[in-house]
Amino acid sequence: MSENSLIQLGVCHKPHGIKGGFSFILENPDDSILKKGMKIFLFPKEARSSLEDEGECFEIAKISFGNKTIAYLKRDGQEISDRNIVEDLLPFIIKVPREEFPELDEGEIYLSDLLGINVRDLFNDKIIGTVYRTFDNGAQTVVTIKLHSGKLVDIPFVENFIPVVDIDNKEIGVHMPHFV
Repeated sequence: MSENSLIQLGVCHKPHGIKGGFSFILENPDDSILKKGMKIFLFPKEARSSLEDEGECFEIAKISFGNKTIAYLKRDGQEISDRNIVEDLLPFIIKVPREEFPELDEGEIYLSDLLGINVRDLFNDKIIGTVYRTFDNGAQTVVTIKLHSGKLVDIPFVENFIPVVDIDNKEIGVHMPHFV
């Protein structure tokens, strides 16, 4: 499976305990789609990871959510139960196929669906760039727009700045700040 066809859900930098646990850092820990039995794809985050560059498929044997997300994984049907193996795999990026995401209610979107879509400046009615990434700054979600000039601009993902979200036509409409 191509890495580009997968959605990043988080990363892992540390083991948990001595019995093969992983301490996941999820981008959305409050409403994760990860569950027991689910196939996930792990990609090396640094060269010291023993994972193949093209990623490897694992199955979630157990997962618990709380102050930390702790997961136990299976590789080729065998549960990883050795901290040394865990440490060899670290650090890595956790990705899943978009098809694994649950269907949404009317009017809801997944932020990952915004990536790469066109950005229309509603004042000039012109396409000015594409959505480069999204992130949470603690107060709200922020959309980073990559302008045609290559400049990156962060805009709060609130209706005052981004009143139009048209996933079907792969476009959002923004009220760009005047200083950009």
